Amino acid sequence: MTRRTTSGNEPHLRYWRSRANRRVRKARLARSLLQWSSIVLLNLLLAAVLLFAGVRAVKHLSGSREFSVETIELHGVSRASVETIRAALQPWVGRSLLEMDLARIDDRLRQNPWVLKTSVKRILPATLRITVTERSPAALAVIGSRVHLVDDSGFVIGPAGNGMADDLPVLTGLEGLEGRALAEALGRGTALLGRLRRRAPEFTEGISEINLSSNAKIEIRTVDRGPCILLDPDLIERNVLSYLEMRPQIERGAGLMEYVDLRWSDRISVMPAVETVQAEGR
Repeated sequence: MTRRTTSGNEPHLRYWRSRANRRVRKARLARSLLQWSSIVLLNLLLAAVLLFAGVRAVKHLSGSREFSVETIELHGVSRASVETIRAALQPWVGRSLLEMDLARIDDRLRQNPWVLKTSVKRILPATLRITVTERSPAALAVIGSRVHLVDDSGFVIGPAGNGMADDLPVLTGLEGLEGRALAEALGRGTALLGRLRRRAPEFTEGISEINLSSNAKIEIRTVDRGPCILLDPDLIERNVLSYLEMRPQIERGAGLMEYVDLRWSDRISVMPAVETVQAEGR
């Protein structure tokens, strides 16, 4: 019988082979890491060179007179003063288009009360193009002792000049209001007016005055000097269309009227004028 003998040194041989294999693997890993590190370093150096070149190029172009603003184009300006807007833009004339902060130009122009927003664009090589969106007057408002133009958000544009927006309704009942209280009242008045314009444009065209002094009612005066019309502040359009439809019949039946109250659901109340009541009592 033949027996396989095991050398007493064999475990040591396996141990040394294992250690040799680990050294080989470590050496390969080190070479791989070195190669990848070299590639990454080269890429970083290349990126740095490109970035440096780009910065130099931008600085060169920015400082070049070729891109300095020579022309300012204005579009959309009709109500605002063109001279005032150009004066506000004067600090940017001659400066490089590439270095301009367009948001700052927009902020500067929106300081003009007529300017709602702007679109500012660079047109190379030397033109600044500005498109202005102006505020549209929605009403007049008696503030203090002067009449002012306000837009549909209640923003006060400025004093109304002669012949300016004569066909707009006038917001009254603002006496004693200042600051936030005044702003809220103006916003409320223009919002109610906007709702009326959407639901009953024919009726709105005939409005001359909207009195906002009461929280319980809105008093409307019309250009035809008809009766005062009382509307519900919470539902401004209530009964307006019905009143317009029935107005000829109401006027024939009631004669001269002091006021017409449209605040009640499905009901129109009429107060005859004093002259009419006295005539009927004779």
